[in-house]
Amino acid sequence: MADCVFCQILEGRAEGSVVYRDERAIVLLDLFPVREAHCLVIPVQHQPLLQDLEPDLCAHLFELARRTIRAHKRAGLDVLAHNVIVNDGREANQHVPHVHVHVIPRRGGDTLATALTWGTRMMNIFGLAKRRRRLDRLAGLLAEHFPES
Repeated sequence: MADCVFCQILEGRAEGSVVYRDERAIVLLDLFPVREAHCLVIPVQHQPLLQDLEPDLCAHLFELARRTIRAHKRAGLDVLAHNVIVNDGREANQHVPHVHVHVIPRRGGDTLATALTWGTRMMNIFGLAKRRRRLDRLAGLLAEHFPES
């Protein structure tokens, strides 16, 4: 889909900090993260809603979410827990109408900061080039630690 930012990244027409990619999905770092190392698991197939995906693709997305969690921990990040979230539809706060799974690392005592960042994260458009360089370095680290299974 021409105007979908995730499709643009998948087609190489837009930048993305890629952690992992296979023929069915991609894992990349969120450009507007809630917490450091906030990843998105995105199917290659463009579908707006989770209900439109085949069951085996849904299972694959959540398997990649599980492996992303392992990569966070194997990379030595200060992570105690994770939120795994799907905003399914505009009314559920889905900003990009292409299915994606958020994998958000959590640390102890970060609930208030996470809640505040979630509501304002898309407003921070300054310093994108510097943020992209930082995300690319982090994507490289996570890719090194991304488990095969």
